[in-house]
Amino acid sequence: MSHATDSAIGMMDGAYFTSRNDILNFLNDLLDLNLTKIEQTASGAVACQLTEYIFPGSVPMSKVNWAARTQPEYIDNYKLLQKAFNKYKVQRYVDVDKLIRAKYQDNLEFCQWLKAFFDQTAPMMRGGREGYDPVAV
Repeated sequence: MSHATDSAIGMMDGAYFTSRNDILNFLNDLLDLNLTKIEQTASGAVACQLTEYIFPGSVPMSKVNWAARTQPEYIDNYKLLQKAFNKYKVQRYVDVDKLIRAKYQDNLEFCQWLKAFFDQTAPMMRGGREGYDPVAV
């Protein structure tokens, strides 16, 4: 399964005009989170869970460190994400060095891309993941 659209989301794509509030609401609602700032996604845990939602079984969620506080812990989460991207042939360069610094703009752009990727991939999921419990994974 190759995703030609994943790398085709350019900077002028409408995805990059999705607001911070829309992104936070989307992530909070879908994944049962309580994010208040985009910078809280810097650990990579949210990206791992969203990827797990899109591709069931792609990320061993028991290995995702939700309590990560240091950059080396963040990097471990991004390694799990990259493995899943490689497995499902998601052609997206993830600039981990930028994301782990928890800067608003870098993380906003990555979250905007994640949401656009979800929006493009979700129609193939035939109604989403009925009964998905983000806390149980």
